Amino acid sequence: MPGEVRYHDVMRRIMIQANEELLERARRRAAERGVSIAQIVREALEKELGSQPKPRLGVFRSGVGDLSRRASEDEFEPDPWRS
Repeated sequence: MPGEVRYHDVMRRIMIQANEELLERARRRAAERGVSIAQIVREALEKELGSQPKPRLGVFRSGVGDLSRRASEDEFEPDPWRS
């Protein structure tokens, strides 16, 4: 869910500049919702930039059926020892 903070996410602190009117609007919105201004800013960033899914390994189809069987059919020849 956008704006949701999970315990394993790492947060970095940043500094922004904004005019007083924008800051006051952020304070009011945060107070209305019972959240921090930081949460309002995170949600605005998520809305503007969209969230990108984290890459996952092994989530694809190769089109090849039984890879374990095929791997066992490979012949392995070690490199010759160099002295």
